[in-house]
Amino acid sequence: MSLLRYRRRPGRASIKEGLDNLPSGICFADKNGMIVLCNRQMYRLCYELLGMDLQHLSELRRGLEAPRSGVRTVDGSKLIYRFPDNSLWQFSRQEITSAEGNLYTQIQAIDVTELHERIRELKKETKALNEANARAKLHYTALDQIVLEKETLAMKMRVHDEIGKCLLASHRLLSQNSTLVDYKTVGEQWVRTVSLMETAWHSGYAPQTIPAGEVLAEIVTSAREIGIRVIVKGSLPTSRDGAYLMTVAVRECITNAIRHAAATEMTVVFTGTNQADTVSITNNGRPPKGTIIEGGGLSSLRRSIEGKGGTMKVESAPVFRLTVSLPREENTI
Repeated sequence: MSLLRYRRRPGRASIKEGLDNLPSGICFADKNGMIVLCNRQMYRLCYELLGMDLQHLSELRRGLEAPRSGVRTVDGSKLIYRFPDNSLWQFSRQEITSAEGNLYTQIQAIDVTELHERIRELKKETKALNEANARAKLHYTALDQIVLEKETLAMKMRVHDEIGKCLLASHRLLSQNSTLVDYKTVGEQWVRTVSLMETAWHSGYAPQTIPAGEVLAEIVTSAREIGIRVIVKGSLPTSRDGAYLMTVAVRECITNAIRHAAATEMTVVFTGTNQADTVSITNNGRPPKGTIIEGGGLSSLRRSIEGKGGTMKVESAPVFRLTVSLPREENTI
């Protein structure tokens, strides 16, 4: 004889006990809104919201829309509320259908206190990280600028030293009984210095961080140290190439004034129009005895100036005068 085993379906009491043991609040309402099942946690929360026991779904709806004193709405769109014990609860609604086809409304309340605190801390940490990243970017930018300034200063000092050495060497060369070998040595020194200046200029040091006026000032200072005073009137052109070429012209004239004219003073006059920039250079030294034959320095300067569409004029009477004119450019410092 076989034994029939019956599986008993859980009764209302056991279902109610299971629901009451849930940490979350939960309740069910029938299609008319009447509460048919509600656990202890939901009763407690609803009492805080309403000040009374929950009996109808509409009462809970009103309580969520306008909770009584002591319960504060944290996020109305997400139905999150802070209760008097400082806990946070989030309410949700869901329509369900029973096995028999009956429609019910399920209301659930979940404790989101810890989650909300973690989110708040995460936002605080994210804000701190963003601020730290912003400060780091500023530090990195400042660091790049410091490195650039150090490199620029080193280049400026090197250019200044090389120009000074060349001028002093030229002065000694002209004041002594020098040989062709001595002239060649000093000439090679000037070539290296010019190459260094061009490298500094085209690498971006001169136009970006060393104003052309500063380069000119360094040349004027070096000239004064070897006994020739340079008077500058007006300003260098704003174009990068124009300022460079005119600075080279001034340097070349200083060398020639010392070498050929025994000058003690040189005048540099910068002028400009909307079409062109011009520099005129004279000195108080001995006037040339005849037509000036352009050597390596002046010839190289002429090629560079004419390569930029400019003109260079050399006059020997009544005094030496070098005039350089360059068309205005869009490439400004």
